[in-house]
Amino acid sequence: MENIEIIELPAVPEAIRGVHLGAMDTTHESWQAVHEEVLARGLVPTGPCREVYVRSESDDQANWVTELQQPVSAA
Repeated sequence: MENIEIIELPAVPEAIRGVHLGAMDTTHESWQAVHEEVLARGLVPTGPCREVYVRSESDDQANWVTELQQPVSAA
């Protein structure tokens, strides 16, 4: 495929994980919940966040499932 770059992200020892259900235009709400959990646990984000598109086949995003991952470390 043109204009696609495949990169490999390094493994991380610890991350906070959340799951977003539904349309991508509301992922910011799920990301906010992930970051609130990071702070609530006294952790610090330590790298780029990641999204894994578990289910995203249809044009109707209502059924999409996206895993949100934020690498963290102790404060």
